[in-house]
Amino acid sequence: MFVVLLNAVLVTVVIVIAAILTLVAIGLIIGSLVRALIAKKENRKTHKVGLWVGIVMIVIPWTFVAALLIGARIYDANNNRWIPNREILATPVAGEDAQSLYDMMADDVVRRNNITVEDVEKFLDQCDLSNVDANDLRKYIDMGAVQTNHYRNYTSKENGRSQTCFQYNMYDVNNDGWKIYIAGVDGDSEGEEYVGIYYIAYMRDDEVVFIGERPPKEQ
Repeated sequence: MFVVLLNAVLVTVVIVIAAILTLVAIGLIIGSLVRALIAKKENRKTHKVGLWVGIVMIVIPWTFVAALLIGARIYDANNNRWIPNREILATPVAGEDAQSLYDMMADDVVRRNNITVEDVEKFLDQCDLSNVDANDLRKYIDMGAVQTNHYRNYTSKENGRSQTCFQYNMYDVNNDGWKIYIAGVDGDSEGEEYVGIYYIAYMRDDEVVFIGERPPKEQ
């Protein structure tokens, strides 16, 4: 998963560099065209070096960006990548939307544990989510709100293959200090049925109410 995140950062950096080079290139192209126009009026020749340098400065970096994006898409397809985030996970919890949470669960986990939508509904009914609604949602999806949420990724080879996994915590979902913990797999080259939420827990200290099963351990 670190590699995936590194690639995302790399793409962002390259896009920023490409955008800066493009602005510089536009200036070179405009300057070259203006000089060419002036030279033409004065019956002088110009080689339009700035024009060609500007074109190269636009084409090469954006070609590199396209190659990185295509490579990322190929990687995601080969590893059955699902890209959850705080908002995707927190929204159905805040809305106590059992169907949406159920739909995000890994098919393999659902099948082996005989989980139904009704099971998810019963789980949510046991949770006192008094501090989690539409008005509170922002603090659970804000990356900077470390006191109310935490999201992390890791890689596991526990099952004999590389799986990328995620963990998401929503702290203080009520005034008694309980939290919601969601964990699962967001990438598995063996099949998309292994990708999705594995485990949803309502917990405080040693008290735990959960549905599903623990995802692979970090290795």
